Amino acid sequence: MSDSDHTRQNVQIVEDLTTSLADRIANGEFPLGTWLRQAKVAQDYDVSRTPASLALSRLEAMGILERVPNRGFRVRYPSPREIMEVFEVRAVLEGHAAYLAATRISEAQLQQLSEQVAGFRQAVARIRDGADPEAVSASWQQAHNTFHQMVFAAAGNSQLHEAADALYRKLPRKTSWRVLRGDPRALTQHANEHEYITTAIEMRDGAKARELTIAHIESARELIIAHLSTPD
Repeated sequence: MSDSDHTRQNVQIVEDLTTSLADRIANGEFPLGTWLRQAKVAQDYDVSRTPASLALSRLEAMGILERVPNRGFRVRYPSPREIMEVFEVRAVLEGHAAYLAATRISEAQLQQLSEQVAGFRQAVARIRDGADPEAVSASWQQAHNTFHQMVFAAAGNSQLHEAADALYRKLPRKTSWRVLRGDPRALTQHANEHEYITTAIEMRDGAKARELTIAHIESARELIIAHLSTPD
């Protein structure tokens, strides 16, 4: 392999590693505040420490990680202002996606939405029955991610979807669960809001679906700002 080929290969490794870690953070696999160690990243991806270090530095430059002197990198907690800004844009994007979904959704996609609402209800019931919130986390997050992904799929606009996905790299999907998990009342309200959105989409009422989606996102924003504490 020539030097130029070797260089291109190394650059691709760093790019792939950066994308993979960003996606895992966005999907909530590494919650806010999670430490990402260079040695562990290198081991997990079977690469040397150099590309691991470069990928972590790139994520820091993207505002996804923060470097703590003498300690390493961790998933960065956004400021209240950043949270406000992220949710303002999410409300616009997801509200429009819901509007489009109401006019374009298929019966199979609508069934998927209803199934995720049932998933929310089951998670709430388990919490009320005394289940460990951590044991319920995966099923709730699955329902949450699938619901929102399905709305974007039904909207049929890939650019809209890609723009929304970029925002989840600023505030991971699992963040809302961290502030909701111990409160059955708040979880029930969250489930209700998803059901109301589903009903509006089913009724082909795009304006109502958009209105309800924006209200849902604004509610989540206020909850997160009020309850999300930052580490020392």
